Amino acid sequence: MKKSGNLNPSATFRKKLFSLIFFILLPIPYLTQLIKGQDNTLYLMPVIPQANQLNPAIINHCRTYVELPVISSIKLNIRNTAFGFHDVVHTGTGSNSGIYYFDWSNLESKLQKTNFFLVNTDIDLLGAGFSFKGWYFTFGIANHSEMRIEYPHDIASLKDGNWQTASGNPIPVNLNGLGIDITIWNSIGVSAAKEIGNGLTAGVRVKYLQGMANIDTRRSNLDLNTFSNPIALAAQAQYRINSSFPVNLGYAANGLVNRVNFDNALNNIVGNYIFNGNRGLAIDAGIVYDMSDKTQITASFTDLGFIWWRKNVNNFNGSAKSSFSGVDLNRLLANPGQTNLIQAIKDSISQSFYAQGSKKGYVTLTSAKIFGGITYALTPELKAGAMTRIEMYDFHIRPSLTFSMNYIPFPIVAATLSYTIMNNKFNQVGAGLALGNRGAQFYILTDNIPVRFTRDAGTSLIWPYNARMVSLRVGFNLLFNCKSKDNGQHSKKYKSSDYCPAYRQL
Repeated sequence: MKKSGNLNPSATFRKKLFSLIFFILLPIPYLTQLIKGQDNTLYLMPVIPQANQLNPAIINHCRTYVELPVISSIKLNIRNTAFGFHDVVHTGTGSNSGIYYFDWSNLESKLQKTNFFLVNTDIDLLGAGFSFKGWYFTFGIANHSEMRIEYPHDIASLKDGNWQTASGNPIPVNLNGLGIDITIWNSIGVSAAKEIGNGLTAGVRVKYLQGMANIDTRRSNLDLNTFSNPIALAAQAQYRINSSFPVNLGYAANGLVNRVNFDNALNNIVGNYIFNGNRGLAIDAGIVYDMSDKTQITASFTDLGFIWWRKNVNNFNGSAKSSFSGVDLNRLLANPGQTNLIQAIKDSISQSFYAQGSKKGYVTLTSAKIFGGITYALTPELKAGAMTRIEMYDFHIRPSLTFSMNYIPFPIVAATLSYTIMNNKFNQVGAGLALGNRGAQFYILTDNIPVRFTRDAGTSLIWPYNARMVSLRVGFNLLFNCKSKDNGQHSKKYKSSDYCPAYRQL
């Protein structure tokens, strides 16, 4: 342990220990309430082997690692890009403190043109990494699931039945794009990384994808037009949905679909969901460039690929036209919000749907991500960093930006505090912690620790006030062949293939 000024080694140890306790344990009360985590904080913590999943050029300081089935990496992510629960739901005061109120006006102000509710899970089933003759190889098998619900801004215009209550004028509503996409798949990936120049390391990963199940909304058009004289409402819908899921369809005499039966969906799990012929391919690639002993630049893309769905395929095409007029809409105009217009529209459209099915295979693209980052060593133990993450799907781009401070007081401890701009929010503070070096490592990550809570009047439970993201990334790795400490020779120029500069030990 090196000396600093007049401090003796034991004083230096106490100083670092106190800094560590303050740096790490301060957010623990929040972490115990709700842990949130995603890829941004992980990208800036190359001491965790799973960072290689985001950039295959990242070489862990322990040249061999093993992932245990399931427990080495479990990720759950639930996001809403437009609003948090208490952005639009409020409780009353006094005697009404247990009653919840929906704030339509605030919802309308929060909604963007296009909004998403997203749920992702990733579970590593098996994995390993090792070095061989100047190369660094990884292998991994994982299960993934992704659900996206897309909804437009105009959905808020339904609050008063398409009417401007002040002027009494009708509001046309365009709900185009309202749809859902669900994909469950497995991946088998192999990566290789090598230093190709002075301080420049490049890596690439190829992943074989095996699609288990899918629902894909290819087209979703829904228009609601209200007329005041005479009062009437016209609804028109067109849609196309592809699916890969074992269902039985029923057909009417005219050949149109009139029934979908899921009774046999769980029969033959292996044949329907694992060895089903739904195959795909994806590629990850990245670089790590050591500009100097203190500055490192990273860039990568992941999940650039597709899945070709051919088993249990059903394609649904449909259209519907419906109209309301007369007494019901007059009552709605007189008492906006009192009539369940949405349910009435749903019932009427469902009775006028004409759906036709086919069984043609189709292709879906995976959600590609682009990463870029830079870190600067303020001291041998403390680094400042910044990174961006851009997620792309169906010509929609979801960006995020993260700033971090990474602290490594001891070889067995690495910690991060981060500030992230994501989901149209500017006040998300996160953290990461990795414990262990040789032998075993435990880690937990978060991009957003809620700083404001509310207590439910009925149950007395404490909930995050307006968090837009609820997720967790946690795991346990086995680490071997770790680099020894450099005995204070921090001026030495390290190559990426020798030692990851982001984790130089004392």
